Amino acid sequence: MIKADAILSADLHIRPDTPVGRIDDYFAAQEMKLNFIFDLSRKNECPILVAGDFGNKHQWPNWLLEWFIELSDGIELLLVPGQHDLPNHKLELLPRSGLGVLRADRTIKIIEKQIFFLTNDYLIEPFPYGTEISHRSASKEKRILAMAHQMVLENKPLWPGQKAPKGHQLLKKFPEYDLILTGDNHNAFTVEYKGRCLVNPGSMMRMTAAQEDHQPRVYLWWAKNNKIKPVYLPIEPNVISRVHIDIVKDRKSRMTALVNRVKDDVEIALSYKHNLENHFNKHKTRKRTIEKVWEAHG
Repeated sequence: MIKADAILSADLHIRPDTPVGRIDDYFAAQEMKLNFIFDLSRKNECPILVAGDFGNKHQWPNWLLEWFIELSDGIELLLVPGQHDLPNHKLELLPRSGLGVLRADRTIKIIEKQIFFLTNDYLIEPFPYGTEISHRSASKEKRILAMAHQMVLENKPLWPGQKAPKGHQLLKKFPEYDLILTGDNHNAFTVEYKGRCLVNPGSMMRMTAAQEDHQPRVYLWWAKNNKIKPVYLPIEPNVISRVHIDIVKDRKSRMTALVNRVKDDVEIALSYKHNLENHFNKHKTRKRTIEKVWEAHG
């Protein structure tokens, strides 16, 4: 099989801690997936492209930096920063981040501004967090890849009122790009239009209970024919718990029931009082009797 020209990925969210809801050795699972991707890179002798959110936070503890530098030895990593990679979400503060250290050590290459000529076959136009995909001159000689950390949707919004472009809209709007690689949306999907494609790889890890059915993956890309192929990452079953969510739901349910019961009690009490008042108004009742009734009901 012909070796791929690049591995497409996004949202690795490398972290030292364990997300709420994971009940396995999360760090070991993270290392297993990274090794799988690195082995794929070695096998194809190609770089790994990461469309942002390389880390989960902009600051990395020293031991995590050392661990990653050793783990990724010999691997070519090219990326655009995402908001999680940047202090205060500002690109100009990149040198103060963990990615700044990894770049200075030449463990990674960060593509921020200029067009990056990678090989004789294709070039990369970078769009880090805070910028949106824009037009550029088309090339008849090389494939052009737009790499962006920008929210892109497959179909419907992820939450009510969300505003973000859909994949097919970007392909129609920017015909100069043979391939658009995006990150930020943790759901994996691809869109094709007239021989061009948009790839949103999704997150490398299942970090929330909502991702229980998510199948982490990367994509191989062959520039010559603009072909992509998903490669699914190894996962373990039964590593996600919903207990923390169920506890919160149960607490909310009990609180709602209490509020409704109090509300009903108040309404019943008000209704009872109102009925007594109507009764006293319609039927002649001794004043002392009325006083005794109100005394009995507080």
